Amino acid sequence: MNKKPGMALGRGAAALFGKAPTISTPPSPPVLEEMETVEVTPMPKELPSGPLMVAISQITPNPNQPRKIFKQDELIELSNSIKENGIISPILVCENDNGFELIAGERRLRAATMAGLDKVPVILKRATDKEKKIMAIIENVQREDLNCVEEGLAYYNLIEEFKLTQEEVAKKLGKERSTIANFLRILRLPREVLDLLQKDVLTFGHAKVLAAEDDRDIILRLTNRAVSEEMSVRELERQLKKEKRAKKPEHKEDTIDDRLDSLRQKLEQRTGFHILLSSNKSGAGQVIIKFNNESELNNIFEYLVR
Repeated sequence: MNKKPGMALGRGAAALFGKAPTISTPPSPPVLEEMETVEVTPMPKELPSGPLMVAISQITPNPNQPRKIFKQDELIELSNSIKENGIISPILVCENDNGFELIAGERRLRAATMAGLDKVPVILKRATDKEKKIMAIIENVQREDLNCVEEGLAYYNLIEEFKLTQEEVAKKLGKERSTIANFLRILRLPREVLDLLQKDVLTFGHAKVLAAEDDRDIILRLTNRAVSEEMSVRELERQLKKEKRAKKPEHKEDTIDDRLDSLRQKLEQRTGFHILLSSNKSGAGQVIIKFNNESELNNIFEYLVR
C-alpha cells in the first residue's frame, strides 16, 4: 500500500533529546517549552522506468478485477504461447505490504503459472483504489477481454463505489456517455439472459434489443428462440416488434407503429435511456423516460439540461 506523504516529525526538542544541558559561557538562550511541529514531505521514491522481473508468489490478486470468467481453453492456448515466446506485454502491479498487488493482467499471470514460470515481467505503478480499478477496466476493455456483462458491472461498480456519474465514467474511459448507459441497462435483464451473455451465447447487440422490453416473459421467450434459432440481432428486433403488436388489444396503423418503434430505438441507442413513445389518432402523444433510481434520474437531468 502507498504511504501517505507528509508525516509529522517531532514534538519539540525536549521530546526528542530530553532536557537541554546548561551552558555557562556564553549564556544559553531561553529554552522553549514546546516547539512548533514541522511538516516534512519526503521525496517520493522514483519508480523504475522499465519492466522488473518479480516472483509470481509475491503477486496477490486484484480484488477489483473486472474480468470474472477465464475460459480454460484460452488459458491453455496463452500458456502454450508463453512457453514458446515468453510474456510480451508486462503485467501492471503496485506495491503493498506483502509484496505486490495485481492491477491488470490476471489472465497472463494465470497462464504464466500454468506454463511453469517462477517470475514474470511487471510494470510498477503508484495508484489509488479508484485509479487501480480504472486501469484494470481500461486494459481489459482495450484488449476486448470482457464480456458485456462484466463490462457493465465494472462501470456500475465505479459509479456506486466512487459516486461518479455516467458522464464522469465515460470521460475517464474515453467513451460516449450513451455507451456507458447501454452497458448499465443490460444489467437489468433476467439472470438467465445474463448467464447466456457471459457465456457468449448471445451478443451485446442481442442484449440491447432485449433490454428495450419490460415484460419478463417476452424477454425469456425471445431469448430461448434467439438461441435455438440462432437469430441475428436484426431478426430479434423484428420478432420483438411482433410480440409487442400481439400484446396490444388494438393496433394503430402499422406505418405509425413502425415509425414510433423506430424512433424509440434510435432515441434509446443515442441516449442510453429507457424510453416509451405513444400517440393517439390525432397525432398527440407522450415521450416517457424511465429511471430506476436517483442516480439514473440525475443522469437524465444532466443530459436534458445539457
